[in-house]
Amino acid sequence: MRLLAIPALAIAGVLIWRGAQERLTLPDCDSSRAKSTLGEVLKQLKVEPLRDEPIRQISSSKEQVACSVVLPLAEGATLNIDYTFFWQGSSVQMKYSISRRPGKGTAEGRPAVPASP
Repeated sequence: MRLLAIPALAIAGVLIWRGAQERLTLPDCDSSRAKSTLGEVLKQLKVEPLRDEPIRQISSSKEQVACSVVLPLAEGATLNIDYTFFWQGSSVQMKYSISRRPGKGTAEGRPAVPASP
């Protein structure tokens, strides 16, 4: 019985440490925690990028982690997302800004053409 209890305690200890560590540190830009949070933002905005792109870490400190990613959209446009994780009291918060760049050859990116009479 002791032989089973020791590995079980070790596994439980690792799981507890990981949970505590997530609550004590800010997420890295490319962590599953950060990607999940960003995915929720995109879901709320009803935006579906074509594929995942590498996330750049702009800066990192104990107080905040700043990230940036450019995601391609179906119509050739791109979505530029800058986001920062920071502490507010004892909880991690996220602020973000999103800008959309029209693709070449799309209605958004084409100059206006006068209508024919």
